[in-house]
Amino acid sequence: MKAKLRTVFLILLIISVKAQLFATAQFPDRLILNNEEKPLCANPLNAFFKKTENSEKYNALLSKYDVVTCTACWRGYIATFEIIDSALYVADLTIKIVVEPTDKQKSFQTKDISIFQELFGSDKPFLCDFYSGMLIVPQGKMVKYVHGGYLSEYEKYILIKITDGKVINKGEYSLQEYKDKKDKAFELFYKSNKYNDCWNGMKSCFVESISEESKKAIMKDAEDVYLYDFFEF
Repeated sequence: MKAKLRTVFLILLIISVKAQLFATAQFPDRLILNNEEKPLCANPLNAFFKKTENSEKYNALLSKYDVVTCTACWRGYIATFEIIDSALYVADLTIKIVVEPTDKQKSFQTKDISIFQELFGSDKPFLCDFYSGMLIVPQGKMVKYVHGGYLSEYEKYILIKITDGKVINKGEYSLQEYKDKKDKAFELFYKSNKYNDCWNGMKSCFVESISEESKKAIMKDAEDVYLYDFFEF
């Protein structure tokens, strides 16, 4: 069982690192918080699609449509989440599809459609009890754009720790406070056995002569790997 969990963790690590380093900046999922829709720099449904039957059902649904793919949304969907009674729920999931133009002189058009009910079998919000992780919710203006993953920086942040779908902790921070706390979390991670386990699972993706500083920079950008365990509210 431990070997299986370790394999799953390393797969998620690879996905995380590649998404941050090799992708364009990604369209975020969304979180309804205090009756406002906020960008969410985390993708809780990654854990849901980890199960083969869920990913197969999703792929079967996609095959019914002429789906528009985009390098700014590698996962292929935008999910909307909501916190209800201190629990995280997914409330919607949309994909972008091609629509034939009514005027044949015009190029094709696109529209967003919801496949939530088809995927989850209900129109009611679906409890994310499959998810344990950190929700990162940027606030205010973007102060630095980074062309990769969710690495752009904003004025403020809300962080929400979720365990088995339940809210465990929550904090609000300025950009500098968030960066300081993230640096501290990374240093704790760097000194732990988990860091070595993570790198051993990733190193085959990089050249053998990579420097220690480059290695640390790669791992630091995969913040979803260490914030849940090491971030101090």
